[in-house]
Amino acid sequence: MASAEAAAPIPPNPSVFNEKELFAYKAKGHGSAAGQVFLRAVSGKAVTQAGASIVLIPISSYTRAWFDKQVRENTCSSKGGASSETHATQTSTVDCFRGVMDQLLTDKRLLPYLRVTRANPTGHFWFTKVPAGRYYVVSLLEGSGGAHQDERAVGIAWLTLELDADEKATNLVVTDCKSSLC
Repeated sequence: MASAEAAAPIPPNPSVFNEKELFAYKAKGHGSAAGQVFLRAVSGKAVTQAGASIVLIPISSYTRAWFDKQVRENTCSSKGGASSETHATQTSTVDCFRGVMDQLLTDKRLLPYLRVTRANPTGHFWFTKVPAGRYYVVSLLEGSGGAHQDERAVGIAWLTLELDADEKATNLVVTDCKSSLC
């Protein structure tokens, strides 16, 4: 009886890396994407971070499984706390988010398909020579060392993007989706 169960077909595993799904994303394209990445503070203020990495991730079953588990479910979010605990909570939250991004950025099989750029001082970014396809735009923002709570916002900002051949997508808003912008 056990051998009959073992012979049953195994359901497809979406977290299995399938390079065929990503092959079209390796070539240079003629599209571009530009926008601004920021977190929305409790006060409503947009918090940007100069030099923050923004990653353009092709959507495949593998990256969708990573995104749904690590970003959309957002297991790193702190629940707040007393002001004396804020710095320690923020540090552990940053470490958690760094781990989430490192999981993606250290996967050598995926690296040829990722595109990375940096935000300017106002959080604006640009990607050029992008092939058509569906993407996640993801960035870890660690806030600044400012004295105000709003300036220390921490989180992963994200957006899904569908780019046609030769399309120039502009004014993209990449944020933490706590607001109604997502």
